Amino acid sequence: MRWPARLLVALLALGAAGTGNAGPDATPARDWIAQASGRPGAWTDHGLLELPSGMLFVGDPTWGDDYHIRDPRRLATAALRVFSRSDEQGRNLALWLEAAGGEPKATGERIEFGVDAATVALGDLEGGRALVAWGESRLEKGLGDSFDWLSPILQEKMNFARWLPIPPDDRPIFIASTGMDGGLAAVWLLDERGSLSGILIDIAGRASDGQYLDTLLPAAQ
Repeated sequence: MRWPARLLVALLALGAAGTGNAGPDATPARDWIAQASGRPGAWTDHGLLELPSGMLFVGDPTWGDDYHIRDPRRLATAALRVFSRSDEQGRNLALWLEAAGGEPKATGERIEFGVDAATVALGDLEGGRALVAWGESRLEKGLGDSFDWLSPILQEKMNFARWLPIPPDDRPIFIASTGMDGGLAAVWLLDERGSLSGILIDIAGRASDGQYLDTLLPAAQ
């Protein structure tokens, strides 16, 4: 029996959505994340996050102060590739900042942070500082702080994962919805050689028990 061409294409697409890693650009890291999560989902490539300062920040950008940049970390790489993984309703399952992309074998550093408005931001430290400065300049003009500026942006749609230019110089940061408040972590995942595979922010956890995927790996010795 021969499958009609359109049906075959649809079936192949459905299979790809199961892991979100179809095509030649798949990496062992993204394959591992997809399989370990046990959740159907699709990857979106958001392009390069350049790190001119050499420092990465991750945190909740909506507190109207510098909370999101209180625990920046220095990286040996000049850029990371930003991916989001979402389910068929568009809800974000994970964010992945890819470096070498090798299969994760251990965990390294971590940035722990709280989420109070179902939103996480990340980027080069200078972008995070630009958001603080923008909020302060608005307060001086009686326009409200950075939260007042961010609020309508975050309410444009329920699920989002996108770049956000910060005035006045349009320094980019990346923002994504989490669908919940609480504690999250950005965790360094290392390959078998101890090199940085990437940085994982697991939002949904494993389907079977909600366990965060980084907890499935041992800490590096």
